[in-house]
Amino acid sequence: MQPATIEGLRFVRFAQFVVGLRQGTPPVLGHQVIDGAKVCSASDAAALGIAYPYPGFCATLASALRPYPQVQGSSVVTDYGAPLGFSTHEALQATVNREFQNGLSVYANYTRSKTLANVQSSLAPGNGDNANRPMDYYNLRLEKAPAEYDQPNAFKAHIAYQIPFHGRHRLQEIFGNWSVSGILNYFSGTPLGFTAPSPLSGSWNGAVNRPNIAAGNPINPSFKSANFDMSNTSKSAADDYLNRSLLSAPASLTLGTAARLYSIVRGFPTKNEDLAIQKSVFVTEKVRVQLRGEFLNGFNRHALSISQTTSVTSGSFGQATGVSGNRQIQISARFDF
Repeated sequence: MQPATIEGLRFVRFAQFVVGLRQGTPPVLGHQVIDGAKVCSASDAAALGIAYPYPGFCATLASALRPYPQVQGSSVVTDYGAPLGFSTHEALQATVNREFQNGLSVYANYTRSKTLANVQSSLAPGNGDNANRPMDYYNLRLEKAPAEYDQPNAFKAHIAYQIPFHGRHRLQEIFGNWSVSGILNYFSGTPLGFTAPSPLSGSWNGAVNRPNIAAGNPINPSFKSANFDMSNTSKSAADDYLNRSLLSAPASLTLGTAARLYSIVRGFPTKNEDLAIQKSVFVTEKVRVQLRGEFLNGFNRHALSISQTTSVTSGSFGQATGVSGNRQIQISARFDF
């Protein structure tokens, strides 16, 4: 058994990407200012300043401008299995596994990692993965971002200690055979992304739009978890987790400039300690009673959440809106024979 190890890892996966080859393009959006315009002849096309797709074509202006105009309406030509998806994972992992004298044992693992991807998995969107992407098929670079599950820092540890005691028989029964243990978990938060209104109400056939984002730190530097206002009835400024002034809804008929997810904008981290204490009483040589007390989330930590508030049109956008987590105590006894 190695007492300590340090390992490096780099993993690259190429996955399938489901894309819509007939998604509306910026020129399509630009011409939508002529609401409801139709193109049924060469003269109609000339009047609108576009090329007539082919003889006999008669459909909306949007259909005339989209690739493959013979597929009318807002339908897309779906290409399943397009080899455009990828994910890259790089990590440095350090592990300590050591048994010390006097009953102390420690197992600890720390991982520093980074995962970039433009897909969540190799499954099709119908399986619940890779939904709402790509936003712009003609600019797939926007899809490269931290993976949804990316957590740069992860630390886990299990510590157990057999409390030493040597005394007379009666004292040994009371103070002997006690042990304490703990499981510690500390993780970075996962990256956040933002959504915005559709660039074309009713006939947009691309993915969910994203907002425009200006230069600067998207995290509100004044935010402190300790000042969280649980009532939140007046949208307290103490709950502003994001710097909302940097994010805005794009103008009508335009796509936003924000990336899918941001490494510098993450949900709240995980901090949890599960503690236990137990006492073993030997009734006879073969009969033992074990008393155990467990304190889950022993320090009664609370975790804030901002789920469902990442849409720039939401009234609570950018605010911490929920809190979860509480200490749980379990007391048990076990009879071994």
